[in-house]
Amino acid sequence: MRLKNYNIYFFFTVLVAVTVLAGLILKPFLIPFILAAVLAHLFNFIYRGILRVVRHKSISSLLTCFLVALIILIPLIFVSSLVVEEVQSMLARFSSESAVVFVDNLKNGIASVPFIKTFGVEKFINGNIILSALQTVSQNALLILEKTYSGAAYFMFVTIIMFFSLFYIFIDGQKFVKKIMLLSPIRDEYEKTLIERFNSISRATIKGTILVAIIQGIIGSILFKLTGVSSPIILGVLMTLTSVIPAIGSGLVWIPAGIVMILLGYTAQGIIIFAVGILVISMIDNIVKPHLVGKDTQMHPLMVLFATLGGLALFGISGFIVGPIIMALFVALWEIYYLEFKHQLKDFNK
Repeated sequence: MRLKNYNIYFFFTVLVAVTVLAGLILKPFLIPFILAAVLAHLFNFIYRGILRVVRHKSISSLLTCFLVALIILIPLIFVSSLVVEEVQSMLARFSSESAVVFVDNLKNGIASVPFIKTFGVEKFINGNIILSALQTVSQNALLILEKTYSGAAYFMFVTIIMFFSLFYIFIDGQKFVKKIMLLSPIRDEYEKTLIERFNSISRATIKGTILVAIIQGIIGSILFKLTGVSSPIILGVLMTLTSVIPAIGSGLVWIPAGIVMILLGYTAQGIIIFAVGILVISMIDNIVKPHLVGKDTQMHPLMVLFATLGGLALFGISGFIVGPIIMALFVALWEIYYLEFKHQLKDFNK
């Protein structure tokens, strides 16, 4: 018996098997490479500008990578050091007698609220429970800090791979994309759609999510510092992380902070926190974010939220960027499917 096209079947079987093995080998480098591709798109104008001056691709790429490292890593290391100092200070504060004073002030402040006094809720307020909760929070903060230290090696690995990839993407990125387009059986117009969707969601994620989150976190840290709130850097970082949640976002941090300040007797400071939160921080989502993002997302806000949170759960902190990008490509592929088979779909759905 003679099999037709046996050589073709054999070749594609070997090709798929080797591709799967290659995918497993490259899996640890996928996230750093995606992050490098995003950075290459965002900072390509700097690379091109330097290239016009130095006339050498390798030197231009190296200088651009150095600038990107200065822009990203230095602020990240600086903020991380401040967070570590505040966590250590918080651990010392909640393990000393000052924690008891803080709890007593908080308990008295809660009990003095007219609404609570009317219904006699102050009888159920237990200072020991509050103190225990605060100590639990501080202990959890210590565990997070220890995990952060243990994850430093992985962070260094991702950073090194990302910048190595970024260096070569600046130099050979266009050749790499053209090669993929040549090997792909998808029409060129659809491939260009996928590339444009990748670029647009990268811009939207950086400008509309990360940049806005950083702005809110900085404003929050300054606000908490000026109003005397404890651990302003940690709270600012929390505002940065929670800003991705629609509607309330960073309000999950500054609203409780304002309430606690009022309950502790710092009424003016609490009112200032609420005023800045409502008039400045909340308005950033409604005014600054749409201006920065424009039409780049091309996705429903709910899907952006799910993509961001799902990306964080699956990929860690890099999911801020990777999640929305994968979701954007997913949506684009289904749109291409519809464009390619819309006539058949209409016939099937009659």
